Amino acid sequence: MLVSIIVATFNCAHYIEATLDSVYRQTYNDIELIVTDDCSIDDSVAVARRWIEKHRERFVRTAQTQTMQNSGVTANYNAGLCEVRGEWVKCLDGDDILPDDAIETYVKHCSTNTMIPVWYAHEQPFDDQGAKGPVNRTHLPHGKARKQMIYLLNHRLLGICTATNFIHRATFAAKGGFDSRYPMYQDGSPFLQTLAEGKSVGVIDKVTLLKRENPDSLMHTANPVMVANIRDCHNNYCKYYLHYFMPLHYYNAWLTYWIATHDTTRWHFKTLGYLLRSIDLVNLYRKLFGQNN
Repeated sequence: MLVSIIVATFNCAHYIEATLDSVYRQTYNDIELIVTDDCSIDDSVAVARRWIEKHRERFVRTAQTQTMQNSGVTANYNAGLCEVRGEWVKCLDGDDILPDDAIETYVKHCSTNTMIPVWYAHEQPFDDQGAKGPVNRTHLPHGKARKQMIYLLNHRLLGICTATNFIHRATFAAKGGFDSRYPMYQDGSPFLQTLAEGKSVGVIDKVTLLKRENPDSLMHTANPVMVANIRDCHNNYCKYYLHYFMPLHYYNAWLTYWIATHDTTRWHFKTLGYLLRSIDLVNLYRKLFGQNN
């Protein structure tokens, strides 16, 4: 089984060799390496090119691509996705590190669970001095997509280490790749789109990514475009899911919000609010139709 690793770079000249070295050390052999750059203004492209020329014999295939203009991380990964020939895809930021057995771990799980199109695992942060922090765990429960989505909705969509994704290429490419509506947030569409279609995502109880605490990263700088993309992505996919698969949840939440934003001193608003709380339509609907299973 050929696995494609897409390494996305943007001004990662100081880190890209360490990232590529971690790809080189993988215990799994059938790997193609694709490095895609989003118009870096440092030497990221040149450093990656020299590294690939030196180590290309280790891989089944290598490729290097670059976006026409700086377009954000989503477009960068989609450019890499156009080059992919492998059956499964691992997306890797240009400053992160893969443990030596990461790809082997993914392949073992997806080979025995062929109906699951996206996998996630745990990640561990580390700094430039090599000091590792506590493990960030993917807490998403095993089971049906409905159960997983309900868990995420109840935990404000926290529970997945999104950077640990391992994606079935054909399934994901049919969707057009990463959702281009969110140029600075590619992580949301794989799991939200999968769950919204009623398919479960897989969870591996193991660290498969070392996440660099880079002070210049989008997450650490709280890039406002990225923050807006995360909000919009979560809202849009959750609204879609709630509207089509859990309509009572959707409309009960909408009605509760509507009441909260109106004058609650009037008796009919108060009465309706107490009624909703006392009956608890959402939990009643779950019990009647077994949505907690």
